[in-house]
Amino acid sequence: MEDCHKPALFIGPKGEQAQIFAGLWQHLLDVTMMRRQTRFASDPEWSPQSVPGNLLDAPAMRGALESLLALLSNEIPTFSPRYLGHMVSDVSVPALLGHMAMLFENANLASREAAIVASSLETEAINLLAAMVGYDPKPARGHFTSGGTLANFEAVWRARYRLDHWLALGVWLKLRGYSDAPLFTWAHCGWERYYQEVSRHGLSERDLMEYSGVLVGPLAMSRLAAEELDEEWPEPVFLVPGNKHYSWPKAANIFGFGREAVWGCQLDEAGRLSPAGLQARIDEAEAAGRPVLMVVSVAGTTELGMIDPVDGVSDLLAGLEASRGLHLWHHVDAAYGGYLCSTLRGDGARELSPAAQSALGAIPRANSVTLDPHKLGFVPYACGAIIVPDAESYAVSSIHAPYLEESPEAKFPSWSTTLEGSRAATGPSAVWLSAQVMPLTVEGHGRLLNQSLRVTRQLYGVLASVSADIRMLAPSDSNVVCFAIAAQGDASSVANQKTESVIQAFRDSAELSATRTQLGCDNYGDLIWQLVTGWGGSVDSEQLTVVRMVIMNPYLEADYLTEGIAQHLTQTLQAALAELPA
Repeated sequence: MEDCHKPALFIGPKGEQAQIFAGLWQHLLDVTMMRRQTRFASDPEWSPQSVPGNLLDAPAMRGALESLLALLSNEIPTFSPRYLGHMVSDVSVPALLGHMAMLFENANLASREAAIVASSLETEAINLLAAMVGYDPKPARGHFTSGGTLANFEAVWRARYRLDHWLALGVWLKLRGYSDAPLFTWAHCGWERYYQEVSRHGLSERDLMEYSGVLVGPLAMSRLAAEELDEEWPEPVFLVPGNKHYSWPKAANIFGFGREAVWGCQLDEAGRLSPAGLQARIDEAEAAGRPVLMVVSVAGTTELGMIDPVDGVSDLLAGLEASRGLHLWHHVDAAYGGYLCSTLRGDGARELSPAAQSALGAIPRANSVTLDPHKLGFVPYACGAIIVPDAESYAVSSIHAPYLEESPEAKFPSWSTTLEGSRAATGPSAVWLSAQVMPLTVEGHGRLLNQSLRVTRQLYGVLASVSADIRMLAPSDSNVVCFAIAAQGDASSVANQKTESVIQAFRDSAELSATRTQLGCDNYGDLIWQLVTGWGGSVDSEQLTVVRMVIMNPYLEADYLTEGIAQHLTQTLQAALAELPA
């Protein structure tokens, strides 16, 4: 059992585990081929000779494969501990084997008719992830997606379903003189109040369908509200952190809300969502009569790896619900940081700060959460997931296709409850097998992530000691390191030029990879002001450019590899700094 906790579960940056992996791969292939041989043993064999020329044996096949392999030899080596760029790394052997085993089956999760075992595996894998983030797996629901963006879209679809029902009820009541409350109030009335009114007036869903903005369209409802209620049709808004991950403007566009529906909320000096700023935006939305479709917290921001105060946001929303009856959907985008919850499960040391632990520990209070196993789960692309605490939160508009069978068991997601129709089963298979070998606890998967946090702190110290001109941003909540380049008194525009030069040096170097990100003054104003004035400079540009490194490679558990990377970092930076103009 001891070995399953070590990075020996990876192939190795130089293929050190290739022979063991080859044996596992050969076993997978043998068993898979045996299944084909024995499934319908009495059937005649298919003879390749019946096809003119065996294309698998043809020189053209080998030549085409060699051409592809030659192209791939120049691909970015994300498997190497020298890669400190984006949120990607080598994949674990169990995840890779789970992925490949399912490739042979080519199962389609659109229907249990096409994937009966894979559908069950998806449910089991979702239950494992639900338990990891703190949901009770029994009532929890969810499914796998192609990534975090689609998972965020799935959350929007469910939040819209809820909001639309409550608004439709409000319109019905106001038209008949049963209520004079504004539609904003009904848009956040809660299911308990909804069912009370439905029961009191003997309503069915069909009675409310003609008042559904989703079904009849916002233009028709806008005319009805203006003509019959003398009230503007309430256009919902998304309340998201000021950095506004690109998936939210995309979602607003696709779901027909428009770009003005995405409202950024103030960030604090470290780049986390400010609960006070969120409260101000909620008040602003209410004053404008615009319902809040969802409030979004981020656990592991793309730019800085920060974890928003999910606990503080949850407290704020719980207070509004208790004091004013306002029910607001809270979505946690934990695409990057969600797997850090594994460090909270079980007994063992925890490397996350108490604030980060408290924030991640509040995820079960949210209405939905996005995860990306293809990031800190070390699972092959493309693999994301949407998880909600119960079946009520999973509900979406009913859609019918006569050629696909619906499962009467709600625990199995199907094409009618997912935005994607056909969905590969490779992600669930990879997550399931990985979790069997490397449990989603602090003793298993969490051990790798705790180590990455320790290495992050180590490299943070190395970078800070290279030169006084390396201006470190505040330590990340996760395993992201960011810094700018500036001499004492440099304006932010000068710092940007120097930082861009260093980034180019990383791009030109064969030694290491790093990336850049730009922090806008409109969102990160407090952080930028504090940093720039800290080195005696002035803010004279609209953004600050920083070097960004993601320290997630599992091989950095080895001290000698970490020391080697630290040496390469020091040498690369010293050379780049020496080339800067005085």
